[in-house]
Amino acid sequence: MSKLISYIAISLDGKIAAKNGDFSWLDEVPNPEQTDYGYSDFIRNIGTTIMGNETYKVVLNIDMPFPYAEQTNYVVTRNKSLTTDENVTFMSGDIPAQVADLKAQSSKDIWLIGGGQVNAICLKAGLLDEIIVHIMPYVLGEGIPIFADEELKTFLTLKSTKTYSSGVVELRYTVNKT
Repeated sequence: MSKLISYIAISLDGKIAAKNGDFSWLDEVPNPEQTDYGYSDFIRNIGTTIMGNETYKVVLNIDMPFPYAEQTNYVVTRNKSLTTDENVTFMSGDIPAQVADLKAQSSKDIWLIGGGQVNAICLKAGLLDEIIVHIMPYVLGEGIPIFADEELKTFLTLKSTKTYSSGVVELRYTVNKT
């Protein structure tokens, strides 16, 4: 069975994007060494991605080809009339059951790209196995939280930490299953 992993950047105040979904603030964080923060090693082990529909719309508006063409991609949406497009298959309905099926069928790991609502659904359902979070030295203020569920409570176990010269801190957690 594959692992469902969240690999994500957040502001110091826990936001993944501005209120409108914009994440261009990430480009404002100095990165003089042009490090990819482990992304190229991470993506090599990913066979499938899952993201929310709003995240997908933001990805489509990036001025570049679809970045996950090497993976099988799923988008979580409430719109049941969407099924597939050239990049993704849309999924709605019982998301936890569908994600559990993907985990059982996948030979490589699954990247839970986000956003906050999809992150919360998967964590609440006990499907998220690992969280790799990059805390950026930036306070965003208003924005989309990493987990969009105020009543969500889950204990994590810290696996490792890494500090980059840019001030970015990487935290790797395993999610404790109850």
